[in-house]
Amino acid sequence: MAKRRDRKYLLTGRRSFFSSGAIIAACAIGFIVVAVVSIALVRKAYFNVPSVSSLYPEWNSGAYGSVYEHTAQILDKHPLDGAALAMRGFAGYYLFTEQTDPSVGQGYLSTSINSLRNAWYRVSDSEKPQIAYVLGKAYYQRGYYYADLSMKYLDYAYKAGFRNDDLAEFRGLSASLVGDYQVAAAAFTEALSSKPSDLLLFTLAKTYLKLNDAPKAKQYFYETGRTSQDELLQLKCKFEIGQILVAEGKYEEALSEFNTILEKTPNSADAHYGLGVLYETQGDLIKARAEWRKAVKADPVHAGARLKLEK
Repeated sequence: MAKRRDRKYLLTGRRSFFSSGAIIAACAIGFIVVAVVSIALVRKAYFNVPSVSSLYPEWNSGAYGSVYEHTAQILDKHPLDGAALAMRGFAGYYLFTEQTDPSVGQGYLSTSINSLRNAWYRVSDSEKPQIAYVLGKAYYQRGYYYADLSMKYLDYAYKAGFRNDDLAEFRGLSASLVGDYQVAAAAFTEALSSKPSDLLLFTLAKTYLKLNDAPKAKQYFYETGRTSQDELLQLKCKFEIGQILVAEGKYEEALSEFNTILEKTPNSADAHYGLGVLYETQGDLIKARAEWRKAVKADPVHAGARLKLEK
């Protein structure tokens, strides 16, 4: 009897509470709770976030604004996605080129450069030439102080075998900014072979002037004037040719070029300046200064004429 009385005070109920069945049930409930919370968090993170592949139709149709916004959504959740960074950089550059508001355009340009710089370290080597091409053009748009970076990336794209209609032209422009006129002349010549234009001809002529190759410069100025339908560009070529002829001592030919300009635009400051240099070279300073005064009257900030008059 004593033994039976003792038994009723044993903790048999507590021991049954911690039975194996109760533990399994508790674990199952906990697992379900964790799973539900995890699914909710995943859905919150990924809900309405587009995939990069879903943006290709927008890109192909030229909807760069939409691509720009959708890649921002992707990068908000996945900031190191190389493909999204690259597409945002490309879209930002093309939106920059479409802008008429400089302040808005600079924002797109900055985003383009930052995105492409980040994408550079997160894409395969086969994708880098295209990124380098757009990044080089974007840096060129930043101006003189970024010209070396422009050359760095444009050269990378060129040496990697990437080709586009304007790659050679941008390489030439960037090389000119950094003062590498040999590379610039070669790049502009290549650009002319694939996409000839009067402005490219004129730019190549100016490049040869900077290389002190007057004969080639004159040749390309003549070619520009012959092929261009732009009268203003034709007159610019005549002015440049006139200056070369003065340097060569061909005064009558130079006089003809400057007078032709004045027949079409009597108030041409450049033509009056050129005539002044011609007369100065011939030793007639009175006529020279008279022409330079006419140049300043037509264009009060004409640097060449003002410098001559200050002597």
